[in-house]
Amino acid sequence: MKFRGDHPHLQVTMRSGALEPVTKHVAYMMEDYSEGQLFDLRPVANRSNPHHAFYWATLTGVVKATGKWATKDHLHNDLKMLCGYYKSVINGVTGQIYYIPDSIAFDKMDQKEFMDFFEAAMSKLSEAIGYDPTYDQLSK
Repeated sequence: MKFRGDHPHLQVTMRSGALEPVTKHVAYMMEDYSEGQLFDLRPVANRSNPHHAFYWATLTGVVKATGKWATKDHLHNDLKMLCGYYKSVINGVTGQIYYIPDSIAFDKMDQKEFMDFFEAAMSKLSEAIGYDPTYDQLSK
């Protein structure tokens, strides 16, 4: 679960006119709030949870199979940079330019944007390791 400040990020979905937690864990966390608790909700762009999970499973498999990256997060950041998903920032003190990878969070990319990123990332990753890492995942 992602945390923003001291508050957990609780994900709910609209079903039959009522908001319901998306997982049992979220339902359990919501039990800590009293009746009448006010929440500030905003809709999230439609993103495919299975597609997002597939991305991370692919990265995990590549890290385990190749040992070329310390973690899936290191590989993830490398892919974002290789695909041009970053910002250039100028250090106000030194004037030096450095780069920060963009986020692929659900509230930062819609499904179309994520699909574009995914395709570019898998192409770059295939080039780097010499095979299509999604092939093994899709055959499972």
